[in-house]
Amino acid sequence: MIYGVLLSIPEKLVPKYEDEVRKVIGHGIARGDVISFTEARYKGDVAFVMLARSSRAAERIANELRELPINVKVIEIEGES
Repeated sequence: MIYGVLLSIPEKLVPKYEDEVRKVIGHGIARGDVISFTEARYKGDVAFVMLARSSRAAERIANELRELPINVKVIEIEGES
């Protein structure tokens, strides 16, 4: 099972919260919770996708990000063995 965190920052909130989101991601990487992340921009909105090492790590990151007024979702990806 692979766990991830998806989030998007609406265009009008990007200037205020983008740095704060990057700080949370950086702390997650330092703790080992975030394995990898990428970002995308579309029409002023910013989106991040992170892969987490476990469901607990994904929930921890998501809970930190939910304190901000942005859209956050934890995802679970099943794979075949």
